[in-house]
Amino acid sequence: MKTATISRLLPCLFLVFAAKAGIIWPTPNPAFQNGQPIEAYIQPTASGVPESGLFGCVRNSGSRFHEGIDLYPIKRDSRGEALDPVYAVLPGRVVHVSRVAGYSSYGRYVVIEHDGEVPAYHTLYAHLATVGDGIMPGVRVEAGTVLGIMGRSATYSIPRQRAHVHFEIGFRLTDHFQSWYHQQTFDSKNRHGVWNGMNLVSVDPLAFYKALRKGEVKNLYEHLKRLPAVARIRVYSDQVPDFLKNYPALATRPFEGRAVVAWDIAFTEYGVPREWTPRFASEGLPGHPGDVTVIAYNPTLLEAQMCRRVLDVGGSKPTITSGTLTTIKKLFQFK
Repeated sequence: MKTATISRLLPCLFLVFAAKAGIIWPTPNPAFQNGQPIEAYIQPTASGVPESGLFGCVRNSGSRFHEGIDLYPIKRDSRGEALDPVYAVLPGRVVHVSRVAGYSSYGRYVVIEHDGEVPAYHTLYAHLATVGDGIMPGVRVEAGTVLGIMGRSATYSIPRQRAHVHFEIGFRLTDHFQSWYHQQTFDSKNRHGVWNGMNLVSVDPLAFYKALRKGEVKNLYEHLKRLPAVARIRVYSDQVPDFLKNYPALATRPFEGRAVVAWDIAFTEYGVPREWTPRFASEGLPGHPGDVTVIAYNPTLLEAQMCRRVLDVGGSKPTITSGTLTTIKKLFQFK
């Protein structure tokens, strides 16, 4: 395992935001730090609508989810190709590098786990033209380390005028992702291990950065706690999922040495399991191992959402969507 620290840092000008909040912007474009509107830094899709480059239900008239934000370059070469470096936003450890554009819709991408944070979330940087030579799994990086050059790599065609970096902040669902993947009928190999996009859930990066800039939160943990829970789902299982082992700060009370029979999980709008309450045998809950039930939900938030719903609320009672059931299967290794 590599342990060297890469320290090709960005100019001090762009460390202003870092000094204030401990995190920097992933590109040289100062527009966000200067309070400019999204048109000054967000790359839209072919629609030309700036909001289409944001996080959430922003694609296909709101029916398609976008997991991160797309940031455009401020410098190009004579052919119009992007030249902007892409920076690590916090110190951390490189956990995945994909240098072959055709292996993922992310194209060439880098994932960094910020293991100094609580919980230890990751950031992902996609569609890179090139990845830095020293950027490889196991290497430690500082905030401002150049990870690569912004580009348009992907399994589909991105025109040079829409070159950008796709930036995500989130969590991985399970360390046993390959077991779930093997059970599916996919016609391609999983080349990305646990850092496959299907094993990742994300929060809105721009909302987090705005909350930091306003001084509303100091870190992602505080931001997570502020996100509304659209549903609370009880999963009957005595297992401690990988997710909770990796992010123990998300448990609401101690459970070590106790007989856990179920977990009450609070899901954010787009399905991040942000809060886990262990339920114990001594509480005498009804239910059997493998049962999954809805115990609370916010109909107003769910009805306003056009895609990626945690629950469907159109019938006489809420039902868990297939996407949420898939997430639960990954979390608990249910078949």
